[in-house]
Amino acid sequence: MRSFNIAFLAAILSLEAHAVPHSNRKVSVGTGLLVETTSGNIQGFINHTAPDVRQFLGVPFAEPPVGQLRFAKPQAKQPNGTVKALTLPNSCMQQFDSSSSTIYTEYETGFLVSGGNSEDCLYLSIWAPKVENIQSQQRPLPVLLYIPGGGFTSGGQASLYKIPDKWVQRTQSHIVVIMNYRVNLFGFPNAKGLEDQNVGLLDQRLAVEWVRDNIGNFGGDTKRITLWGQSAGAGSVSVYPYGYPEDPIVAGLIADSGGPGIVNYDLAQTNFTTLAGLVGCDGLGSEEELSCVRKVPAQTLENALSYYSGNGTSPSMAFKPVVDNKVVFSNWTERLTNGKVAKTPMIIGSNTNEGAGFVSFTPEGPGDEALAAATKIISCPVAAEAQNRYIGDLPTYRYQYAGNFSNISPLPWFGAYHSSELPLLFGTHSEYRSQSTSFEWDVSYAMEALWLSFAEDPTRGPARLALGNTAANPNNASYFAWPKFQQGASDMLLIAEGEKLMQLVSSESIDTSCSV
Repeated sequence: MRSFNIAFLAAILSLEAHAVPHSNRKVSVGTGLLVETTSGNIQGFINHTAPDVRQFLGVPFAEPPVGQLRFAKPQAKQPNGTVKALTLPNSCMQQFDSSSSTIYTEYETGFLVSGGNSEDCLYLSIWAPKVENIQSQQRPLPVLLYIPGGGFTSGGQASLYKIPDKWVQRTQSHIVVIMNYRVNLFGFPNAKGLEDQNVGLLDQRLAVEWVRDNIGNFGGDTKRITLWGQSAGAGSVSVYPYGYPEDPIVAGLIADSGGPGIVNYDLAQTNFTTLAGLVGCDGLGSEEELSCVRKVPAQTLENALSYYSGNGTSPSMAFKPVVDNKVVFSNWTERLTNGKVAKTPMIIGSNTNEGAGFVSFTPEGPGDEALAAATKIISCPVAAEAQNRYIGDLPTYRYQYAGNFSNISPLPWFGAYHSSELPLLFGTHSEYRSQSTSFEWDVSYAMEALWLSFAEDPTRGPARLALGNTAANPNNASYFAWPKFQQGASDMLLIAEGEKLMQLVSSESIDTSCSV
């Protein structure tokens, strides 16, 4: 305890700490707001909405991937003066589809990213308790390092439903870090002239390395980093242990609604050449083509890709993770049976009505059959990975989320759609539409407790105490330990089905539907 306090104070209090005023925020003066990192000194702030949380928003972990670094492997950020980390960073260049109408564009806009986008986007943001509250702990705090979703085409930190300041304010027992990474063409170019095709996934790895090297100065435990993601972020988390079997760095993995099956196959590498032709770089060799496209303005590239895809032009063109046999592989089971996967414990699961997030929006919905088919886009890769991990004897905790709350799912057919669990996990469910119900708060607290319990000690597995009501736990006890997933057993945790907070059930219905 004493050695931790001395090291921690030396790291974050040796610098004079002043909060820097920022428009639209009531900033307080506090300790630990100027932190030394490998990217330079980072200036954070504390505001009145979360007065016990230090926020460091927009911390660079890589050099801007522009010019010759466009499409290239990320380079670690070199110090260049104090970074005023006071606002969420720009998102990476976003692919858009103006012709698409979904539940997110019509009702759930809080899941979409706000603010600007830029090629200079490789930043992360940190939410940590105040120094004095960390000092009262017996050890440095567990860290949740979050990878946002967005289908590998869009996404970023700046969306309402996944801002964790109030969660950290309430618990004072963990640190949350959210990263940006390059998406679409900029993250997954798959160009013939490149050595690395999945540079967006390499961005994620560099962010993990940055957190390992620096989070101790914010009060975090470098040996208790849990890599967590949702949707494409979950797909990223699930492929991660296959790419770094000997040095995963992280102690735990959490994959909400995503598995390794979410990859793109462009073996002929024609997509990049097609796009190059749209921006005046046609008829060139691979090196000349790459050099030409690197000189085209980023927004011109993004517009060309978005309009081509949005208009349904044939042949289709997509830029997502591709098999490179470095970080993405063609046969995950073979990789596992050959022992080339980190044995990192994982929570993995999906939602009961994922498909509502993928169909075109109509007020009355597309019908049960269409929703069930679209739900398989997520549930089947999740089921396959859970089964794969069971075969490989990798510690796995499987869940299904069924919550259906009117402030999050305002139309009856929305149900537990893709991403709908995030407001409960981040503690933001009460910030929009109608008030949250008491049951909704119970579900939120229970899920947060399990995710945090896992982050505290992934080798132990998730566990929680009852919320003053033994009926809140599947085994009717005051203490619930989530059992490891075993194929064929009733050990999948079903969350918020009807009025039941948690229950252990079989995954057979999901798995059988995926085999049809």
